[in-house]
Amino acid sequence: MHIHQFNPTLSSGDAISNHVAGLQTMLRAMGHRSDIFCEIPPASAPARSRSPDEYEAVSSPENIMLLHFSLHYSDRTLAWLAGLPDRKVLIYHNITPPRYFAGINNTYFEAAGRGYSQLAELSALTEAGWGDSGFNAQTLRRAGWQKTGVLPIAFDARNYAIPPAKKTEKLYPPGANVLFVGRVSPNKCFEDLIVAFYYLKKMRPDARLLLVGSTHKMTRYVDYLQTLVARLHVADVYFTGHVSRADLAAFYRVGDVFLSMSEHEGFGVPLLESMHYGLPVVAYHSTAVPETLGDSGVMFRQKKHRAVAALLDLLLADEPLRQQIVAGQRRRLQDFSVERVRIRLEQLLADLGVD
Repeated sequence: MHIHQFNPTLSSGDAISNHVAGLQTMLRAMGHRSDIFCEIPPASAPARSRSPDEYEAVSSPENIMLLHFSLHYSDRTLAWLAGLPDRKVLIYHNITPPRYFAGINNTYFEAAGRGYSQLAELSALTEAGWGDSGFNAQTLRRAGWQKTGVLPIAFDARNYAIPPAKKTEKLYPPGANVLFVGRVSPNKCFEDLIVAFYYLKKMRPDARLLLVGSTHKMTRYVDYLQTLVARLHVADVYFTGHVSRADLAAFYRVGDVFLSMSEHEGFGVPLLESMHYGLPVVAYHSTAVPETLGDSGVMFRQKKHRAVAALLDLLLADEPLRQQIVAGQRRRLQDFSVERVRIRLEQLLADLGVD
């Protein structure tokens, strides 16, 4: 059977792009013909995808096309999808609510709003919607989907077999490094990370806060965060911006604890990455974070910054406790293995009548 995928673009190392590529491998291993179609071909590996203009040659009512959705589609794309006779399934990766971008980035504000409005249109074009978390599947049900499912993002350790950047490891030797990985965006609540670190710094003067993620088009928010750092007179707060995969591996290796104060996550790939690299995770209990962590890591329901700092201090001091938490996280990571996600994919396809 032909089971193809559409995503507006692919990027090297991007979580959704890795998911698309991983699904293609799974589908082909299951005996299906599976190609990836993108509006914007990836610069790093254009051979990985085909143009939508080529799809007419393979389009058929017998096909299934998996549509990845994480922000919005162009009007041209919506019209193209509406004209296809193929069976369609939406894979929803979540849209950050527009309210987080109000006064910060009007382009993102409008794009997110547009994406939410398109969900209703897409429910009429597709026969099923799969969230990569139960939280995302719930959003689809509220948007009108009658048939939903959950297809988690698979964690493939082979994507992380990258030598860490030695220069970065030397710059930030481990000891008391608090790490967060994620694009600098208001929903991630970087201000809460900074305030919690302010209290930790009083307990551990040698502590560092490593904030690893792109600051692209977030100038106003970054200015606010830097002003907060200055007003608190807190040292050793590092905004790295976008980093290479080798640098990312190095940051995970030098990190001593991963802290998330995010209020909105559709899944949380950095949580899985922290499990893989052996960092105990401390996270705010919100949106998809609890189901991603399961019974692993440490979660809190109230943002009491001083208490969070005390918890970080405890984890930095108590090695047996750290190892106990890390062991639980490694067990949880197995639930996102390629093998288990493939079984889930087979079950979802069977619900569509696919052998």
